[in-house]
Amino acid sequence: MNYKDILWISHSAISAFTKCPHLYYMEYIYRNPKTGNRIQIVNPYLSLGSAVHETIEELADVPIKKRLKMNLKERFEEVFTSYSGLRGGFVTKTKEENFKKRGLEMVSKVEGSEMLKSPSIKTKTNFPTVDLFKNIKLVGSLDWIEKLPKGGAHIIDFKTGNSRESNGSLQLPIYLILGEENINENVEKTSYWYLQHDNSPVEHKVGELSSYMEKIKEISLSIKQAIDNNNFPCNYPGRCFACGDYSRIFEGEAKMVGTDKKRKKDNFCIFKKTDIMEKIEENNFLDDREKKVLELRMNNSLEIVGKELNLSLEKLEKIGEGVKQKLKDNLSLPELKVIIRELKSNG
Repeated sequence: MNYKDILWISHSAISAFTKCPHLYYMEYIYRNPKTGNRIQIVNPYLSLGSAVHETIEELADVPIKKRLKMNLKERFEEVFTSYSGLRGGFVTKTKEENFKKRGLEMVSKVEGSEMLKSPSIKTKTNFPTVDLFKNIKLVGSLDWIEKLPKGGAHIIDFKTGNSRESNGSLQLPIYLILGEENINENVEKTSYWYLQHDNSPVEHKVGELSSYMEKIKEISLSIKQAIDNNNFPCNYPGRCFACGDYSRIFEGEAKMVGTDKKRKKDNFCIFKKTDIMEKIEENNFLDDREKKVLELRMNNSLEIVGKELNLSLEKLEKIGEGVKQKLKDNLSLPELKVIIRELKSNG
């Protein structure tokens, strides 16, 4: 069977498709015409998660005595350098430092934990699979598998975000399905470790797998049908929180910041108003009056700004000319496009 002929179904793919079919299209089907690669938007949350996972997961191959002596905070700082700046979606240094601090706090919880003191188990392959249908396979990568003291396996999934998985989430059921087929131990326990909130893994019991498998198969067939018909409609055209950010790439409000050669993905950093305003504040190239004018103008018409600051339109336009020049001197073209779009929307 040719690898390219297989439809690979993962928890991430299911999540993207159920949020918005067009999001799935952008993440899994669309190819950058310049490179032939898929495209991916990098952002601080994704970069933080990747750096934390990389720091922890590599310990599974390290002997217990050695891993317990390792300084995970130093290792995290080393890993995090790969995500510095726009490569990680960090438009400002302040935001990058804040996310780095969060990451250091997370890995410090793992350092010396009971989990690291227990033997870890590897799946038969790095990317375990289970057949769903002919040419459709379920695939995933398990974060950590702990060998329990009395035998059996404990699947642990690391979470670096603020929110907790809903009761209907398919993530742990998928990992349990994959684990039962690809681990040489019975899976006795499944847990999430919310590294931002909890000091240890929190057990999450998974119900009858047959009902989850039925749902997974149903969604996988819907994805297959969408691919066959080349039909990936957006759930909320023009105002979709799921796929809307991808439009910014085509509108010139993003910058390609690197390529993941292993996964054949081109990484893009998109620029949003809040990030750009934070950058303007951080770099301090506008004086206080200019900052106030720009801040108000981003959300109001010129007339309203003039009334708010008790300035004539002539005076306001003169200040505006100085602001425009400083923005041109200090912002990139994609960032300027965001500013221009926001200003136009307010008249």
